[in-house]
Amino acid sequence: MVTFDNYGIGHGFDRPGFGEEFLRNAGISAIHVMGVREDWYQYPEMPAAMQAVRQATAGAERVMTYGSSMGGYAALRFADAAGANAVLAISPQYSIDPKKAPFEKRWIQDSRRIHFLPEIDGRLSCAVQPIVVFDPVAEDGRQAALIQQDIAITQIRLPHVSHPATTYLGEVGLLKPLVLKTLSGELDGPAFNSEARLARRRSSLYVSNLAKSQPAHRSQLALALARRSVEMAPGNWLARAALAGLLSQVGEYDQAVAEMEGVTAATNGDPNYLVHYVNVLTAAGRPAEALPTAREVIETWPHMAHLHAWEGAVLWAAGEYGAALEAVSRAVALDPQEKKYARLLKNYRQKLASEKRRRTAVWRWFKRGSSVFERALRRASAS
Repeated sequence: MVTFDNYGIGHGFDRPGFGEEFLRNAGISAIHVMGVREDWYQYPEMPAAMQAVRQATAGAERVMTYGSSMGGYAALRFADAAGANAVLAISPQYSIDPKKAPFEKRWIQDSRRIHFLPEIDGRLSCAVQPIVVFDPVAEDGRQAALIQQDIAITQIRLPHVSHPATTYLGEVGLLKPLVLKTLSGELDGPAFNSEARLARRRSSLYVSNLAKSQPAHRSQLALALARRSVEMAPGNWLARAALAGLLSQVGEYDQAVAEMEGVTAATNGDPNYLVHYVNVLTAAGRPAEALPTAREVIETWPHMAHLHAWEGAVLWAAGEYGAALEAVSRAVALDPQEKKYARLLKNYRQKLASEKRRRTAVWRWFKRGSSVFERALRRASAS
């Protein structure tokens, strides 16, 4: 097995490779390809790295490339170079280059930073037919369509399992058989697709995603589904965070905050859930309480521009106008091509200037009124 890191697994190399523990426990030999950060493997040394992989696996009966999301992108792109005769790509991208996938906004800051190499990110080719698992809803479906324009794939389509589908497959107990059967060449794609779709009935994640997809006029159905997903798996923190968000949307702020307090405590302050906690506190009209937690999130991911803009919104709601301007200015500096940050900064500055003008006018009115009052007092005193 040749695996590739997914997005957000961490920078540097002092960490396990993707799937390392699982493959070791399964008794499968593995080589783990790691990127120093989230660069979608756009490194000039990748051909040399893949040549080393190919030499190391030369005596293997079966070689399979495997990855999820950014790792799925690499599993497809480097399958031939690695000498693979099986490929498993879960929720992969064809590309995040804005020129090739203009609809893809999920990693927009990275896509503007990365220099895409034509020998890696060009037209896709693959000698074997990959197994590609994806949620056809929204961006993942559009990425899969681009992949199919270049190569034939065996589709495993799982609507409303979200990104990456790895989480859903693990929840319903189908990830391990998928990996092992793809490696051995025994996977029946259509049969597995049917089995995986039927498994949604027992998936808390699937029910939670259905809840989040409901339109505003079906808020009660959304809440019922969200509560059902938590009942199915009380330890599914993603489902509980989704419930908190829906409670907040219908004005049940105290319940939403209590739900997220439980989640953050159970996950030992996982920053992914701290974001949700800050959001429900702010929606509840308690942004000042949310500020320390928002700062924790920023300290975890200081390079993410959208989080600085998000912190700016929380600061503004708390009345910390100067700090809000500084936060949004950091977002602009980190991602100057993103126009919405510049618009937000301009909007805040205009509001602040307008408020200063209003206060100045009120003060002038007060001073004028005071002068009139004092003159009237003097006249009354004289008479």
